[in-house]
Amino acid sequence: MSTHQTAKTRYIDGSNGSKFAYRRLGTGSGTPLLFLIHFRGVMDRWDPLLINSIAEHRPVILVDYVGVGLSVGEVATTIRQSAAQMIEFLQLIGEPEVDVLGFSIGGLVAQVLALNADPAILKVRKLILTGTSPSYGPGVETTTNDIVAWAGSPSLGLENFQVLFFPKTAGGTKASEAWWDRIHERGPATSGEEAADYLSQGHADGGKGVTAQMGQAIGFTNAEATEGLGGSIGRLHELNMPVLVAQGHDDWMLPTVNSFLIQQKVPNGTLLIYPDSGHGFLFQFARQFSKFVVDWLSE
Repeated sequence: MSTHQTAKTRYIDGSNGSKFAYRRLGTGSGTPLLFLIHFRGVMDRWDPLLINSIAEHRPVILVDYVGVGLSVGEVATTIRQSAAQMIEFLQLIGEPEVDVLGFSIGGLVAQVLALNADPAILKVRKLILTGTSPSYGPGVETTTNDIVAWAGSPSLGLENFQVLFFPKTAGGTKASEAWWDRIHERGPATSGEEAADYLSQGHADGGKGVTAQMGQAIGFTNAEATEGLGGSIGRLHELNMPVLVAQGHDDWMLPTVNSFLIQQKVPNGTLLIYPDSGHGFLFQFARQFSKFVVDWLSE
């Protein structure tokens, strides 16, 4: 079986000159699980402990957003546009049914993807929303922490993610260092391919990509911008599939209370909160969370 460290990159042409870079791995013939990564993230930097632990039991699809990582094109400026691109990608690779796991901004995209996909063409069987939030509306909280500079700094390193993803405890520091080592396991020695940089790393693109993706996130906190097909808060009741909502106990990026709000508004929601953890709980508790996901998807 190919692993996160060894899987080969595939490419498929999309609309408007875009090209999607993606990887398939995992075992079995069940419904594949599509992973949608965090702000500025690339598929090379998913935690292999999380990915491989799930791929041992089911098919997995990793993909870079348009204009991010190894994919080609203009970075989307709205969550609705990014979701539409992911719907197009799934149609291009011939997937009529998927499970979706979205983390952080990927969770925003996952919500709108599931809400906007035509069920006659693409069925989202189960939805996993991790470290995320609905669009702006009653009861939705935004962070009061000064973290924007850490997320949007020209170059991302371990120190940035220790602030953004992990608690300021001895356990959090240890977990962050172990995770940092793991996400650098993929490279030429394991895959024969160079790993991609984070979006706008070193602002090599003048910061164009990170500005566009930041616009997606900011737009999702704007009531007018997320009316109708652009948002989720007023449509969460339409997510009739089983929904797993998971987060760390104290998320500095997207307040944990928003996970409770999502779980209360979807018809069939399960809420999972991990202790002594923040935004990156799924990496801090990679083994435990992957086991829960495998079992939940198999129910």
